[in-house]
Amino acid sequence: MDLTKKNGHIARRVFHLFAPFVFIYYLFPEDFFGFGRQNILIIVFVLIMIHEANRLRRKKVYFGMREYEANQLSAYGWASIGVFIAFMFFPLLFVIPAITGIGWTDPLIGEMKRRNMKGYPYIPLLVYFLITFFSFLLFSEPLGYDMAVSTMALLAIVGAIVAIAVEKPSVKYVDDDFLMMVVPLFVIYFLYLVI
Repeated sequence: MDLTKKNGHIARRVFHLFAPFVFIYYLFPEDFFGFGRQNILIIVFVLIMIHEANRLRRKKVYFGMREYEANQLSAYGWASIGVFIAFMFFPLLFVIPAITGIGWTDPLIGEMKRRNMKGYPYIPLLVYFLITFFSFLLFSEPLGYDMAVSTMALLAIVGAIVAIAVEKPSVKYVDDDFLMMVVPLFVIYFLYLVI
């Protein structure tokens, strides 16, 4: 692996690990300089998508991107779509494990596969489970949810299974940064509503 590719690889891993920093969005007041917080989210998302469309038109690959992303929506673009959907349509309690889960579990899976490490998929399943369970344990009461520990555990188990399951297949045009965020989020939230 040459130096540029190696640095790009490291940048992707760091980007994932810092995924929870997007929660700064929730620190903005509802009315921010005359704009609603959601309106700012929409504006930022549209700007990202315009930039991504322009990048695709020019078949440009920036630092940290893989070569094949010159001809398709980048992992960063897919992650932006996932974050936008999560912030717009789901409660914060369920968004926290979805974004933290993909941010910390996906690079773990990538490194385990790259190094042919033993323990896949059990270690990523455990990590995703712990992220989700402790997210619920720490934030459910402060965010106004009365959730039993058994419910937290069930949602965390289901979320972990779904996240690791959707990461495994190689889907040509949809990045796992999107799938590992949105699919478990939808499943966990729907399950919470029906149980």
